[in-house]
Amino acid sequence: MINPDEFNQLFTNIIKPKKPVDINYRLYYNKETGKPLQYTIDEQDGDYIVITKQQYAESRYDSVVINGKLTTVNNAVRWSKLVPSNEGVACAVDNVMIVDRDSSTKWKIKTHDAE
Repeated sequence: MINPDEFNQLFTNIIKPKKPVDINYRLYYNKETGKPLQYTIDEQDGDYIVITKQQYAESRYDSVVINGKLTTVNNAVRWSKLVPSNEGVACAVDNVMIVDRDSSTKWKIKTHDAE
């Protein structure tokens, strides 16, 4: 028969303490627009920032990355405007509100972030 102290020692040796796991929570995003593409813990190709566990749990796609930091849209100072471009939506020459697929005048939305 095994005595209780030996049993406790055997039991203690079987159960090993859990090692802390190093998990990097990542947000892959579009570098030009700052819009989130994917929240993940996996390593993938593309631009990403390391985020907190809380930000990963929320996985908000209405946030933006500004200067390497995740910012909610409500806190971000941004504005957008239409600018002439070689790509974008073709519009009438005299009125940007009229879409004309045959026109050579094109406009796109450009978004500016406050520093």
